[in-house]
Amino acid sequence: MSDTLRIVIDTLTQKAGLPAVPVTPTATLAQAGVDSMAIAVLAMVLEDDHGIVITETDLSANSTLAELAAFIDQHQAATT
Repeated sequence: MSDTLRIVIDTLTQKAGLPAVPVTPTATLAQAGVDSMAIAVLAMVLEDDHGIVITETDLSANSTLAELAAFIDQHQAATT
């Protein structure tokens, strides 16, 4: 599991309050129960704690958590 994926999953389960069971790398955001509040928490923690900037427009309910982590990694690589 990539560091970014671990950060995403840990943030969703520990800070956004999602149950750990549906939060797996292959789960879509919808399947994991990621709502607008969880997205806001995720975006805030990623930016404040890790310098990673995402917006709600970067996310799709059909994106998997692994795809989200890959998007974040690509975005970070492009900005450094």
